[in-house]
Amino acid sequence: MYLRYHFLSCIILTLILFPFFSYYSLLVFALGFFIDVDHYLYDLIRNKNFDLIEVYRMHMDGDWIAKDQLHVFHTIEFISLFILITLLSRNIYLLLLGMGLVLHLILDYIYTINLIRNNIIDNQTRAFSLISWFYRN
Repeated sequence: MYLRYHFLSCIILTLILFPFFSYYSLLVFALGFFIDVDHYLYDLIRNKNFDLIEVYRMHMDGDWIAKDQLHVFHTIEFISLFILITLLSRNIYLLLLGMGLVLHLILDYIYTINLIRNNIIDNQTRAFSLISWFYRN
């Protein structure tokens, strides 16, 4: 998914929450937008590619094939652990970060559903589970 959609949706939610949470609402933007740093980290480790712009262009290239990529912050283990810690701690900062996380993931799932509904083959897939990824690799 294009970063601009994550950026715009996080800005909108941050602005909606600003009257209630003041500058703390920026935490929604922080995790909602910057969670995709795991794409860069994966390429940094896997391909030793330090060029952020080149990595972004590579991910946006529909012809580039990359199956079973490990984007740690998008795995069920990370999401479950984050939700559990947030619920147990009842921390407002984690709750705001969690709103950004949920918004980001909803947009990712909408994008994936759109690809499936339009019979578009996605040459780039990610692992949904950290444990199963380690098992396969």
